Amino acid sequence: MSSISINSTGANGGINMTSTVDIGTAVNALSANIRKEMERRSYLAANELRNASLEVLRGQRHGRRYRVPGTKRYYTASAPGEPPAVRTGIFRLSWKPTTYAGFGSYISRIETNYATKSGHNLGDILENGAGRIAARPHHERILQKAQRPIERIYGQPYLGG
Repeated sequence: MSSISINSTGANGGINMTSTVDIGTAVNALSANIRKEMERRSYLAANELRNASLEVLRGQRHGRRYRVPGTKRYYTASAPGEPPAVRTGIFRLSWKPTTYAGFGSYISRIETNYATKSGHNLGDILENGAGRIAARPHHERILQKAQRPIERIYGQPYLGG
């Protein structure tokens, strides 16, 4: 057991103060508090990624106009190089924030499991393109949009300062 004792006697010889602190317990408590704070911040960072994805995957696009099946309405698809256009909103809302701990660090991410009828991940197809479909890159834009808020989250002091 590690301990530090401080004996202080006043100049008049009247006050004698003794304090004992267990360093091992203090370090363990401090480590636990930092781990909890890292976990909390990783959740906040994952939510910032989700918010950024909702912002990037919205708005008007500049591609070809199509008619919505079964209606008289039209929507504008995304042009190659633009983030994917929103027609039904299913892909946009399918992004889920996740965090996990591994090897002393916490990983924040968002992921979508939305797949096409043939079983391919729609996010991968749109990001990289496939066959006749030109790429609709959106991953890098989401990261750029979320970078400053995430840096602000992790830039705050960990110990009450």
